[in-house]
Amino acid sequence: MDIESYGALRRTTPHRLTVRRGLDQALRRAFDEAGVPWFDCRHESTGDGTFVLVPAQVPKSPFVEVLSMVLARELRRHNEAHQPEEQIRLRMALHAGEVAYDDQGVTGSAINRTFRLLEAPQLKAALAESPGVLALITSDWFFDEVVRSSTVVDAATFRPVRVAVKETIATGWISLPDHFCAPHPELGIPTPPRQPATVDAHGPVIGQCTLPRDLPVFTGRAKELDILAATVTAEAEKGTLGMAIHVIDGMPGTGKTTFAVHAAYQLAAHFPDGQIFLELHGHSPSQVPVTPADALASLLFLRGVSTLGIPADLDDRARLWREKLTGKKILLLLDDAVDGEQIQPLLPGGAGCLVLITSRHRFESIADAGRVSLQTLPAAEAAAMFDRFTSPEQHEPGAVAELMTLCGNLPLAISLTAGRLRSHPSWTLRQLADDLNHSQNRLKTLRADNRSVAAAFELSYRDLDPDQQRLFRRLSLHPGSHIDAAAAAALDGNDVDATRERLEVLYLNNLLDEPSPGRYRLHDLTQAYSQSLTDPKTDKGAFERLLDYYLETVRAASQFAASPSPRLDLGPRLPMPTRKFDTEGEAIAWLTAERPTIGACINAAAASNRVRRAAELAAALYPFLEQHGYWHDAYRLQRAVLTAAQEAGDLVVEAATRADLGRVLRLLGNYHDAAATLACARDLYLELGNRLGEADVLNEAGRVQQEVSNFIGATAYLDRAHQLYEELHNPLGVAATFAQLARVQYRSCDLEAARTNAERSLDLYRLLGNEPGEMSALLTVGCAQGMSGAYACAVAAFTQALSLSRKLGDRFAEARALNNLGRMHFDCGNYGTADSYYSRAQIIYSQLDYRARVAVTLTNLGRLHHAAGNHRLAFTYMTRAADLFGDDQGWHSENLNNLGSLALEWPDAGDPAELHGRALDLARAVGVRLQVGRALEGLGRSALKAADGARGIEYLRQALALYRELAVPEAAAVRATLDELANM
Repeated sequence: MDIESYGALRRTTPHRLTVRRGLDQALRRAFDEAGVPWFDCRHESTGDGTFVLVPAQVPKSPFVEVLSMVLARELRRHNEAHQPEEQIRLRMALHAGEVAYDDQGVTGSAINRTFRLLEAPQLKAALAESPGVLALITSDWFFDEVVRSSTVVDAATFRPVRVAVKETIATGWISLPDHFCAPHPELGIPTPPRQPATVDAHGPVIGQCTLPRDLPVFTGRAKELDILAATVTAEAEKGTLGMAIHVIDGMPGTGKTTFAVHAAYQLAAHFPDGQIFLELHGHSPSQVPVTPADALASLLFLRGVSTLGIPADLDDRARLWREKLTGKKILLLLDDAVDGEQIQPLLPGGAGCLVLITSRHRFESIADAGRVSLQTLPAAEAAAMFDRFTSPEQHEPGAVAELMTLCGNLPLAISLTAGRLRSHPSWTLRQLADDLNHSQNRLKTLRADNRSVAAAFELSYRDLDPDQQRLFRRLSLHPGSHIDAAAAAALDGNDVDATRERLEVLYLNNLLDEPSPGRYRLHDLTQAYSQSLTDPKTDKGAFERLLDYYLETVRAASQFAASPSPRLDLGPRLPMPTRKFDTEGEAIAWLTAERPTIGACINAAAASNRVRRAAELAAALYPFLEQHGYWHDAYRLQRAVLTAAQEAGDLVVEAATRADLGRVLRLLGNYHDAAATLACARDLYLELGNRLGEADVLNEAGRVQQEVSNFIGATAYLDRAHQLYEELHNPLGVAATFAQLARVQYRSCDLEAARTNAERSLDLYRLLGNEPGEMSALLTVGCAQGMSGAYACAVAAFTQALSLSRKLGDRFAEARALNNLGRMHFDCGNYGTADSYYSRAQIIYSQLDYRARVAVTLTNLGRLHHAAGNHRLAFTYMTRAADLFGDDQGWHSENLNNLGSLALEWPDAGDPAELHGRALDLARAVGVRLQVGRALEGLGRSALKAADGARGIEYLRQALALYRELAVPEAAAVRATLDELANM
């Protein structure tokens, strides 16, 4: 999404902040009403807009059926309540596709295309000409797959445009969700481009035509046809077409021959000297591949050379073939080729000819060939193809989509299934879908007469050698969507280099895809075929080897994600991990790329009664998930392992899993469930007699109590944990409890004790070489120093913590350091610098969807803008914070004090005495003594403003006494006020 005129000079920084906040609120409400969980999405600010990455499993129709309409409604509501400089008009682009992850974030051609669509001049013009607030553009894919099949949105309200931005040339579809009038002609929205003229197969053509018939039910492939036709036609019409070669490859059943024949008819007019089709039988069940010599004999015979005139030698035949084509313009379609050696002698030598080659192989030897790789059909095109074969009026709602999914959207499977349906008039789509769903071998069920999808795959499988066949079988045992060579080698029980070579063979035979370098995947039907070949005897132990590989590799990578608290290994470590990592960046990149795959392995292990292995892998992965903000992933994985452990009655696994589940529930702000889960874990550890586990849980339970400002309860838990760690001679645990006690003491304003314990933990962590612990201790040291007024020391501590957090990739700690640096600069009067730090912290907390911490930055921003005189903006920030704090009464009391201080100067914020009174009650209840002092000070200044001098002075004296006891800088302003009153 991109905000129109965000950078306009009429907008000031406060205006832009209001605009960004308004968009964020509108998006959250729109996602909520569309049924798309906002916290499951990855979202980041692009400065003048927002980029949202939605998980693949989320349905896409709500984005055009609900979300766009609700978003437009919320933007209108925002605009009605704000001045023109704070109003929002928005451009939004929708697309779907593969993305890749690294330590910098996400990337991929799909993301580039979405941003290019958003930059389309036609979209900007559409919004400029519209009285509405939202202009939407979808990719061609999104329109075909989602919009066309919608029963809610009228596809006729979308108009196609040709988008040419930077390197991207594509078709986009524009709609104005809140303004349904026809697009203005000046928007430059053309009619859909005309397809090249098709030559009638029965009409006169110059020269021979041996092409098979063009199917009248040919469906889809418009993009591939457009690219091929545009390339060939442009050169042919200019007279600059050399001897052009295009290889059309794809997995078995993708319709390569059908596509090539259809394309040949479309292009036939450019090749008046003939269109020749030659079947090379690379994968025919009852025929061996045609030799180059025999192929040339057939071609020469077609060009009028008598049998006696055809040379015996291969080179002589090739030379005569090229001679016969000199000065000719022919189209040669070579179908089902084996390899480059079979093709090379058949290629024409002169200009003006086109060779189309279909093959299951990806040719590497013909370097100058263009490539058209056919994938399975998009869902909408698959359904349209099925409809053309059958009677759409008889289809049950939703049954076609389900049936196409079961067919893998593979053209061969679709045509065979349609044929079976036509031959059984009494069958229904629902019955056919149920048969496929319950079939033990879906590929063999996808058949008609003597043809089947399984048979098509068998022809490719038989070309593999035994080692390649074994690897292909075992790949289906991998539960993730992608696999690399090292994991495949573990699965196959073989050497990595040899496995890499075998994967390359499978890829070149179109039995595997390679969506990113070195990462492979099986298509749904290819995986089903592979699974049908697995042998429980010969393939036994493959999945266990895979789990062992991932466990030891995760442990090796996690040395760079050390926990600041003790962690238990549930099983023994192998003496030497399969893979080593030389740098932290290399380890984090691997963990980031493999995270979804490892999660799939954990779920699969838990579901197949490999509970201990699932738990070991989840425990090894957890520190990385925690540090890098994948908290929802961690929660789902721990829940799956916990369920399996309870079913298996494994108390050791259940206790360890509940401990990590309690941690992640705290991070997600669900403190009540976190406390209950940790209490269960402690009971289990007591039953098992595991004192280290008990100490670990007590330490985490203390942290939960600290988060809800129950400082007495937190101290009790932490004291007991500290005692256990001391008895167990565990210095890492001792350091962790010192750090946690320091945080409790800092929050309750026992600053000297907080500083002492924080420095103890810092010394221990440095002695142990534990950088995550050192970073955490530095944050606490800085907080204690800052509260006591030692701002320079605090800034130094926070800066060190910030540097460590970025080195470790710990986003949560980075945000904490930024927020605390903002506080220090605010206390020193550096408002611009403070604003920068606060805003950067807010962005990270928002990306982590840590609502309570977002609220912290909001209340800090509110206090900042109050000091800068931006009262309305300050009030907006503080009221937003109040909605997000959840159960944390300590932060609620601070926010109420901030609102009360604002109300003293700006009455629209409310009654200052009432706000400070509520803050006083909350702060006293939870023991946040600094906020007790601020509330007393606020009540005193409110009384003075109401001309109640005696009451005001009493409150201020109480505040001063508490400030002096706490030794905080706030005492100076109160002392000055009392002195001034005494001199009046």
